[in-house]
Amino acid sequence: MAAPYRPAGAGDVLRVQIAGFDPEQRRRLAEILTVAPGIEVTGGQGDVVLEPAPQRPSLSPRQRDVLVAYSSSNDLLPVVARSLGMDMETLKTHLRRLRVKYRAVGRPAPTRRDLYVRAVEDGLVPPPS
Repeated sequence: MAAPYRPAGAGDVLRVQIAGFDPEQRRRLAEILTVAPGIEVTGGQGDVVLEPAPQRPSLSPRQRDVLVAYSSSNDLLPVVARSLGMDMETLKTHLRRLRVKYRAVGRPAPTRRDLYVRAVEDGLVPPPS
């Protein structure tokens, strides 16, 4: 059986330069292209330079539950733990592990507010209105 067709250089990064007069259209196109794997967007003079999307840690479903419950409220630890049906020490362990995972991907979250910001960035909690 023949190997599937792969264009020359497949696996390499495709560099795309966005040109045009409307900066808003260039920005929107750049945002669309940056989510595609293997595409690097470069800009000419005056173009918007986009930062790569932040790395997200791999969280278990329970860790996501803890992150959302803890970061989206101002409740004390015992109240959050009770609402999740766990002991307060278990909640603290989950929070410690969450902070380690975020630090490992270069997005430290030492405070409750930082965890809230990470949850919003990762789409787990809606941004404030």
